[in-house]
Amino acid sequence: MSEPVIDTMARTGGCLCGKIRFTVSGEPDYPHVCSCRHCQKRAGGPIQSWVSFPLKGLNWTGEADEPTWFDTFPGETKRGFCATCGSSVAAFDYGDTHIGINLTAFDDQDDPLLVPVNQSFRGDAVTWLPQVPDTQQSNS
Repeated sequence: MSEPVIDTMARTGGCLCGKIRFTVSGEPDYPHVCSCRHCQKRAGGPIQSWVSFPLKGLNWTGEADEPTWFDTFPGETKRGFCATCGSSVAAFDYGDTHIGINLTAFDDQDDPLLVPVNQSFRGDAVTWLPQVPDTQQSNS
């Protein structure tokens, strides 16, 4: 039996104005959309999209260095956004070894490993938008 292939491809992205830029590498984990009221308010839309990467594979490369952080749940979770254009870029749970990156922040929007496989908080989803089908078992 052959060894599984590990994804080590570097992926790039950033905010709308370009002041926040990043490179991530490592295995993408659980690309999904979230319909919780919190994400809806942050995104200004019916869903927000996320994928996690190992924190050790993240480098902030833009002129603004890293995003401005807001403690959405003080001591638990913070969200990163561009202070200039307001783009949502990242989310981090304190003490975690992974960071969530907003799928729309990536430069390559056709990466097949960054297609959402699930939708969190379906009960909070707007009724007029079809839900993302489950293509992977989830613990969330």
